[in-house]
Amino acid sequence: MYIYKCEVKSGPMLEIKYYKSLRKRNKKNIARNFNQAKTNEKQALANRIRGEQHTQRLILCNFTKGDWFARFSAPKGEFTEEQFEKIVNNFFKRIKRRAEKIGVQFKYIGYCECGKLGKNWHLHIVIEDCIREIATECWQWKNGINFTPLYQDGNFADLAKYIRKDVCGKKRLRTSRNLTKPEVTVVEGKKREFKKLEKGEALPVPDGYYFYKDDMWVNDFTGASYHFVFMQLTATRRLTNNEPKTNQRNE
Repeated sequence: MYIYKCEVKSGPMLEIKYYKSLRKRNKKNIARNFNQAKTNEKQALANRIRGEQHTQRLILCNFTKGDWFARFSAPKGEFTEEQFEKIVNNFFKRIKRRAEKIGVQFKYIGYCECGKLGKNWHLHIVIEDCIREIATECWQWKNGINFTPLYQDGNFADLAKYIRKDVCGKKRLRTSRNLTKPEVTVVEGKKREFKKLEKGEALPVPDGYYFYKDDMWVNDFTGASYHFVFMQLTATRRLTNNEPKTNQRNE
């Protein structure tokens, strides 16, 4: 059994994960002794969690408080999915051309969705504040535009869940290719550190961060894994004498 420590840096969020693996990382030509496939329910849950985490990291890497979650709808039109996708593609091309003229990039994360009755196709996307005016000018249905400001309360976790919900149903996830990706570092973990976590000991909070939350889950084959989330300290938040330097995990 191999132990690994994974650090994921996504904008102001730092995740540290400790986990065990039956196979050595990046080692090639190792045959598997048996199929360790999860049940459909567990695999679906794992895929959903990974999808939400990936989307949250992308939002944190590319957007911040003051940017927007926008809805662009076609309130007076009835379209097939293919027709609306063509409308959205042309909409994105117009935004990109205008953004390039003023020297800014057009980044987005979102989805296309249709109403419950099969009408009112609309697009939800996260965009930067510098794109708001351009996008408003480029959308042909002026009464079908709505903007909601982004707040980092919850580190965009709820927004990521909302964006990923039912992506295999009527939602069609869309992301631009120019998004900044999170920084991922994986190294071999120390057995002593892992044993401390198994005993319930706290993980030291990295300098410049404060503890946000932690999770523990159990794999049917490799046992317990540990996931810690820290957020960067800002000018409006500093550690006080009442805030511990390490997180306290509840068993």
